[in-house]
Amino acid sequence: MSLITQALLMDKFGPLLTVENVAEVLHVDKRTVQNQHSARTLGIPGIKRGQALLFHVADVAAYIDGLREAA
Repeated sequence: MSLITQALLMDKFGPLLTVENVAEVLHVDKRTVQNQHSARTLGIPGIKRGQALLFHVADVAAYIDGLREAA
């Protein structure tokens, strides 16, 4: 995982990203993030805090870097 990716995400969103934040970063609809998370196909582990679904910045950065390596 690139620390640059993580630092950029941390600077913009903080340590935990919401569904909306992840959707913005991945350029998809927030329902896509929710649906893929529910189907366990998103590739980014989520954290439930009450009703909120959150994603740790390191996990999102690792996912993005993985996409770049796979391309």
